[in-house]
Amino acid sequence: GSKGGFVLKRAPQDREALRAYVQTQYKNFIHGLLDLTDNLVDGNVVHPEGLIIYDEPDPYLVVAADKGTATFSDLANETAAEYDFWLGDAFASGGSYGYDHKKEGITAKGAWECVSRHFREMCVNVKEQPFTAIGIGDMSGDVFGNGMLYTDKLKLQGAFNHQHIFLDPNPDTAKSFAERKRLFELPRSSWIDYDKTIISEGGGIFERSAKSISLSPQVKTMLAISEDTLSGQELVRAILKMPVDLLWNGGIGTYVKASTETNAEVGDSSNDTVRISANDLRAKVMGEGGNLGFTQLARIEYARAGGRINTDAIDNSAGVDMSDHEVNIKILLQPLVKAGELTFVQRNRLLKEMTSEVNALVLKDNYSQSLCLSLVQKRSQDDIMLFDTHIDYLSEHGGLNPSVEFLPNKKQILERHRVNEGLTRPELAILLAYTKMGIYRWLLDSKLPDEPYFQHYLHDYFPQVLEERYPEMIRSHALRREIIATQFTNSVVDLLGVTFVQRVIRDTGAAPGDIIRAALVAYELLDVPVLQKRINELDNRVPSEAQYAALHELVRAVEGVVVWVLAQRSESVEVLLERYREPLATLRKNLAKLLPSREAKRFNSTAKNLLKQDFPKELSNEIASFDYLPSSLGVVEVSQKSNIPLNKTAEVFFELGETLSFGYLRDGLAQLPTNTKWEKIALGGLITKLRGFQSQLTRHYLEAKAKDKSMSVENFLEGKTLKRFEEALADIRKNNALSLASGQVVSRLLEQLTEQSNER
Repeated sequence: GSKGGFVLKRAPQDREALRAYVQTQYKNFIHGLLDLTDNLVDGNVVHPEGLIIYDEPDPYLVVAADKGTATFSDLANETAAEYDFWLGDAFASGGSYGYDHKKEGITAKGAWECVSRHFREMCVNVKEQPFTAIGIGDMSGDVFGNGMLYTDKLKLQGAFNHQHIFLDPNPDTAKSFAERKRLFELPRSSWIDYDKTIISEGGGIFERSAKSISLSPQVKTMLAISEDTLSGQELVRAILKMPVDLLWNGGIGTYVKASTETNAEVGDSSNDTVRISANDLRAKVMGEGGNLGFTQLARIEYARAGGRINTDAIDNSAGVDMSDHEVNIKILLQPLVKAGELTFVQRNRLLKEMTSEVNALVLKDNYSQSLCLSLVQKRSQDDIMLFDTHIDYLSEHGGLNPSVEFLPNKKQILERHRVNEGLTRPELAILLAYTKMGIYRWLLDSKLPDEPYFQHYLHDYFPQVLEERYPEMIRSHALRREIIATQFTNSVVDLLGVTFVQRVIRDTGAAPGDIIRAALVAYELLDVPVLQKRINELDNRVPSEAQYAALHELVRAVEGVVVWVLAQRSESVEVLLERYREPLATLRKNLAKLLPSREAKRFNSTAKNLLKQDFPKELSNEIASFDYLPSSLGVVEVSQKSNIPLNKTAEVFFELGETLSFGYLRDGLAQLPTNTKWEKIALGGLITKLRGFQSQLTRHYLEAKAKDKSMSVENFLEGKTLKRFEEALADIRKNNALSLASGQVVSRLLEQLTEQSNER
């Protein structure tokens, strides 16, 4: 792709002549790019004439709008048309026949998906509860203007652009929202155009260049300062430091550095006089709609002090995401236009028709990525040493340079481990990026994107109307493998976390492609997308902590199923799903009736606790069943191999589990702290063994029962080994002595019990 700035030399002074000059130079630049770029002609790669080619074919080139060239998309597309470039007007998105980002407000809406999550975690619904805000920018700006109109509950107390400073100590929420909307719709508006009659007492509009500004008592109280006068630059700094709920960055420039950084290290001299250090911030939440408002070290320092912040790459990604969708939709439709099956006018009408759904698809990505950071933040606090090994893994295999990305070193991680502090969201955002890039590359090198069963991930990327009208064009999309690989990556990482693949590699030795395949199979077996959607829909209805706890239980279930799927090496996706999906769904539906008394009590207790937190009854039962899902695959397997009805097999399976305390052992081992990766691997292996013993004992009992109808579970298990097992378990319970070592002892006894049961 191409993006960048331009320096004008010997430019004409006349405005119209200047415009023509700039456009000519821009076209020359685009010509230069296309002169060096491969093209596609009738599906075949054609190299530019006169070049010696050393690299692989690569006809994919797009140019992106940026400050100063945002209106040049049509110009770029006209230039590409001279080359008959295969992308058509997908070459430069956002032109006359593309999606207008400012009109859609997509970048701001995407950032608000992230900011709203911060507030939800503080038990604030930004659509219903008033909150205070300050901002960088003005209402004529895309990101700032759209951002300040996202909710009418926002109380904007202060803002500034490069010319003016706006102060409103106690804004009237309704009137100020209406006035911001008026300014947004007023071409080339600035803060000086704001209706001063609706500004609260003590507020006003001031020149940023002013040498001295008198401060009213209301402003001094709002800023929490004692000075009577400040210069314009000092006032900007005071605004940035003031106590407030939200700081929304919709401007240009770097305004916050770490306390350990110098202004020279920041590299933005134009804002040296107003820049503050992260330890001076008193805003609770940051929304980075603009780029580079914070240095990365500033984000980390602010986050470690309790501030809520992601990174600009997370918050404002929706604009790029919308451009991606526009480009890929145009690529899909281009052959139809070229063949005369769809006119250019019809295509443009179709693009407009899909606008709302494209918006929804893009915002879903912002929602999922911010959720991913919340989930992995908790995991990093629970086990930061796992993330330490992940950093090592990415450094060795994924191109990560931890020092360049300001990630903590070994000593710092050990110190955080000592005080039970995890990684910050800005640090995790870096790991998220490198993890996704690595998995994406693995997938492209594998055959998984070509797996027929998972092609619905490709179709899910596009608006529904394209699936209805042009399914064949979706299936033959020039970038179908790249889109599928991206969809797989996002689906797995956003829920299962950044360490998932590397951890399963460590625990099982499986290849990355096989792990992703197993995760996708697990998603299908457990209806994960549906379950996650139902939990996510409870935003602002149940506490976010309760939602995340439910998702954590879902993740545990998926991880257990993944290990099981990896063991079924010879089975195809279709065979696995055909054999296990429906029986597993039947078990889930009837689970509460099939559990023995002690397990049923535990199940009902979990479901009741969820009901108390306002989860719907049906979903509460579903979440309570998550703990039993990996083991339930063993029930299905035994039922099919023994030709015993599913419900009868389940009753025996769970009765054996209760009798031998399998649930207690599995849960206890899973919660044990570990000091090394080897301990973690050993514990995971023990848990997997326990599931295996439970399945084998169930099968052996059913076989014995078939020979002797009077055989009870107690009679089946009785013997010296059972007595030794029960004594060991009683000692562990009495002394709270469940550990890796005692777990291994119990595992050996269960192994002996399983071997003996096979002889009955």
